[in-house]
Amino acid sequence: MKDKFYITTPIYYTNAKPHIGHAYTTIACDVLARWNREKLGKENVFFLTGTDEHGAKIEKKAKEEGRQPQEFVDGFAEIFQDLWKQLNISNDGFIRTTSPAHKAAVQKVLQTLYDNGSIYKGSYKGQYCMGCEQFKSENELVDGKCPDHNAIPEEMEEECYLMKMNVHQETLINKIKSDEFKIQPERYKKEILSFLESQKLEDVSISRKNLAWGIPLPFDSEHTTYVWIDAFLNYLTGIGWDGDVKKVPEFWPADIEMIGKDILRVHATIWAATLLNLGLELPKSFVVHGHIQSGGKKMSKTLGNVIGIDVQLATS
Repeated sequence: MKDKFYITTPIYYTNAKPHIGHAYTTIACDVLARWNREKLGKENVFFLTGTDEHGAKIEKKAKEEGRQPQEFVDGFAEIFQDLWKQLNISNDGFIRTTSPAHKAAVQKVLQTLYDNGSIYKGSYKGQYCMGCEQFKSENELVDGKCPDHNAIPEEMEEECYLMKMNVHQETLINKIKSDEFKIQPERYKKEILSFLESQKLEDVSISRKNLAWGIPLPFDSEHTTYVWIDAFLNYLTGIGWDGDVKKVPEFWPADIEMIGKDILRVHATIWAATLLNLGLELPKSFVVHGHIQSGGKKMSKTLGNVIGIDVQLATS
């Protein structure tokens, strides 16, 4: 039995200041990290958070403000770190996806997936939500709009590289059913199993051709890594992994990856498929939470209905 405890927040997107939804997740992880340090000792616990710094939204936002993307994300990464200090968050690591070590590891992983046949060149056509930076199926839309961003996705077809998603689908289903890969609360486990058992997973795009702000594919420099693949790998690079599948850090697998319900499906499919395609262990569990709402909708930087942590600190 592993006598260590590893817990993560999702990494936070650097297109606007942190809001109280970010604080909710981070404080919950902090409580669990502190409790486990009391049980296991400080040296046996690792609590990771960080920032997700690539993608089309950031490139677009930086351009609108007349700034370079790196300068833009540097500012927000500093804001996140300063606020966690003010809230006395006890994270052991802070991962940034623009760090040279992370980028090198992502490229090594992509090369491994390409070499083992999990990634291939093709094209993808679908409805793309810029707010989610994700293709959406018809059944994910409400009145033709993304329910999280209240926006009509753009019809898009482009050359890309795709990752095979259904090779290990039955293995994934069985791991979730047996709680070897535990998703809690139970209703979210049922939701994901219902989705996985009702359809064959479609292969997903893992690259964009006309995006400069991201990590170039090591086997095709005209393509940039899709932001989700880049971001997911933080859970490993944040504990020192260099992308070598034969040398996995001692804290892996994560005991808890805490996530919001809106990103459960991509974690339970794309992230899980990435790990299985690499021959790596899945996290022990996802702990899934709902959203703090504002005006009856999910609090979202894209929707502009957020309450900033800095505002709360100033009035408390």
